[in-house]
Amino acid sequence: MVRIFGWVLGLILLILGSIFLWVTYQQADHLVHHPLPSRSLFKSAPQDFDLQVIEVELINSDKQKLHGYFSGSRNGAFVMLQHGFKNNRSEMFEEAKILQDAGYGILITSIRAHDFNDGDKITFGIKEIDDLHAWYHYLIHQRGAIKNRVGLLGNSLGGSIVINYAAFNQDIAAVVAVSAFSSLQDTINVSVEYFTGLPAFPFAPMISFWAELILGVDVEQVNATKGAASLCNTPLFIMQGGQDIVISVESGQWLYDSACGERTLWFEETLGHTAFDTKRPDEFRRRVIEFFDQSLL
Repeated sequence: MVRIFGWVLGLILLILGSIFLWVTYQQADHLVHHPLPSRSLFKSAPQDFDLQVIEVELINSDKQKLHGYFSGSRNGAFVMLQHGFKNNRSEMFEEAKILQDAGYGILITSIRAHDFNDGDKITFGIKEIDDLHAWYHYLIHQRGAIKNRVGLLGNSLGGSIVINYAAFNQDIAAVVAVSAFSSLQDTINVSVEYFTGLPAFPFAPMISFWAELILGVDVEQVNATKGAASLCNTPLFIMQGGQDIVISVESGQWLYDSACGERTLWFEETLGHTAFDTKRPDEFRRRVIEFFDQSLL
């Protein structure tokens, strides 16, 4: 009887373990893959915001086509705007309109495996930095932007990417990061719960393991605090909401503490993820324009 019980218990544990591995693999695969048919449609069009832009495209270093929106500058400075995880250019129309009205040229960028772009794997900034560099090269060499008069603004994953890109490209003159996660390791428990609906324990570590295996990368490579620590000559403006359920609420403070140069942290206890432009529109407009005016003009 004891032996039978042991076999039954072992079989049950094997089945449960197999289900656990299958579920976590499927969730990891869903998080890192973003094929074109599964992508969300644009929530709005540029004309809905009276945004004057033209559609542009380029080929990145991996021979993938990327799509963007561009408008010229009236004050000689440009801002590149980068959307977040599994989003598209329409996420940045509000911010782009604010900047355009203030005289800035804008380039709403998009990255591989997002928008209408080629690619289907998301590496959380590891390879996407190459996409931002392609867009920067386009802005400088095809649109005549001046190197020390280009700033970056990014939301969520886009915020983390622009911090790390500015660390890579020290010609970037200023960075605004809205609801950017400090590192993937710091935020993985919160983000797994949000995007999968599963509790962080015991699922997050195994989902992280599968994601690394699928992508062939190390989660620890995705770390914007290291990027912030390199921005000794680049002003950094960080925004973080206290009700953020997408990333770790502490991310903003961790980024601020890591930055070695001029930095500002705008923390709002009552705001959620990337809610500053919609919940605090007047202050958002004023503070973003003041920041870029001081850094780029």
